[in-house]
Amino acid sequence: MVKKISQLQYFCGLDLGTHAIKASIIRAKDENNLDVLGVFEARATGFKEASINDMTELAECIQRATLGIMQKTGIKIQAVQLGVGASFVAARRSSAVIPLVDSGSKVISKFDLRKVEAQAKLLGVNLEEEIVHDFPQWYKIDDINTSINPTGLMGRKIETNLLLLTANSMRMRNLTKAVHQAGFEVSSVAFSGFAASDVAVEKEERDQGCALVDIGAHATSVIFFKDGLVGDVQFIPWGGNYVTQSIAERLSLTIDLAEEIKKTHAQASVNPGEVSGEILVKRDKGYIPIRREDVCGVVNWEIENFLAHLEAVVKGSYLYHQLNKGIVVVGGASLLTGVIERIEERLKASVRMGAFTQGLSNSALYAASIGLARMHYLKKKEQRLGIQTPLNFKDRIVHSIRELCQEYF
Repeated sequence: MVKKISQLQYFCGLDLGTHAIKASIIRAKDENNLDVLGVFEARATGFKEASINDMTELAECIQRATLGIMQKTGIKIQAVQLGVGASFVAARRSSAVIPLVDSGSKVISKFDLRKVEAQAKLLGVNLEEEIVHDFPQWYKIDDINTSINPTGLMGRKIETNLLLLTANSMRMRNLTKAVHQAGFEVSSVAFSGFAASDVAVEKEERDQGCALVDIGAHATSVIFFKDGLVGDVQFIPWGGNYVTQSIAERLSLTIDLAEEIKKTHAQASVNPGEVSGEILVKRDKGYIPIRREDVCGVVNWEIENFLAHLEAVVKGSYLYHQLNKGIVVVGGASLLTGVIERIEERLKASVRMGAFTQGLSNSALYAASIGLARMHYLKKKEQRLGIQTPLNFKDRIVHSIRELCQEYF
C-alpha cells in the first residue's frame, strides 16, 4: 500500500522518451547526498516519431510508470520533474549587444547581464519555440575584454553569446498535458541529457573538460563541458533501437524478441567471428537455433555506424582538444558489452560509464531520471530558501535604489 510521506524529503524525476518512460524517486539530505529509493521503467506508446498521436494512451503510460515507482517505494508523489530527450530539443547559438550608457562608462551589474541575455534569447528563438535551457558562453565588454563573469567591470557596451536548447512550444504543452492527465503536476521541464550530467559528471571533469554521451533509444546527445560550463551540445541521429531493429530485420525476429536478445546476448565485438555458440529462439512450431556470431555481426555493423557519427561530432567540436578528462557514457546502449571499449579505441580517449549508484547495477540507464529528481530537489530547496529569507521592506527599497543607480550611473 502506498503511504503518503512528506513531499519536502522525496522527489521524483520522470524521463519521458519516445520508447520508454523512466521514473526515479530520491531522498535528498543535501545536494551531495542523495539516496535513490527506487527506479522504474515502462514502455512508452502514444508517440509517432517525436509527436504525440494518442494523448490518452501516453497519459496511461505515464500513469503506469509513476504508479509503478510509487508502489515499488511505498511513497506517494504529487509532482514530477519532467525530462525530454534529444528527439524533442534543438541547439543553437544566439548573441546580442546592448549599450550601457550614452557616454562615458559604468560598472556592469547583474541587471545588465540579465538585460543583454534577455535580448539574446529574444533573438534566438522562433515564435513557435520555447527555451528549455540557456547556457551563457562569454561576455565581451567594448569589443575587447572577454569575460565569463563581467560583473564589476567598467564598460560602455556589453555583448553576450548564449547556447540555447529550444523545443516546440505546442509539443511541450502537450507533453505537460499528458502528465496532468495522468494525475500529476509538473515542477518544470528539463533536457534529460543535461539532467543526466548532474549525477554522471564530476565537478573536476566539468572544470577540466569532458564530454557526456547519452545514448537514447532513437537519438544520442553529446554535451561538452569546460571551465564548469556547458560549451557545446550536439545530437546524433542514432540510438539503441537501431540495434534492435537491425536484429529483427536481418534475423527475421519480432521486435520484442530482438530486444530481449540484444539485452542478453549481444556484444559489440570488433570481430564477430570470435563469438561462438547458438541461441534457441521460440517459434510457432518449436525452437530454432540462431548463431551468436550472426547476432554480433548485426550489432557490430550498427555500432560501427554509431562510432562514425560519434567520431565526427566529437572531433568536429571546438572543444575536442580540451577534453582532458575524456568521455562519460550513459544511456541504455552503454550497458551493451564492449561499447565502452569500442568508443575508447575509436576516439583514443579515456571513457567511463557514468552515474554509479550503490545497489543499482544499471544506474547508467536511469541517469537522466535520477538527475531530474535531483533537479526537483534543488528547485524546491531554492524556493524554500526564498520563502524563509525574504527581504524586508527596507532591504527591498535599498536593493531597488542600488540597481537603479547601477543602471543609470
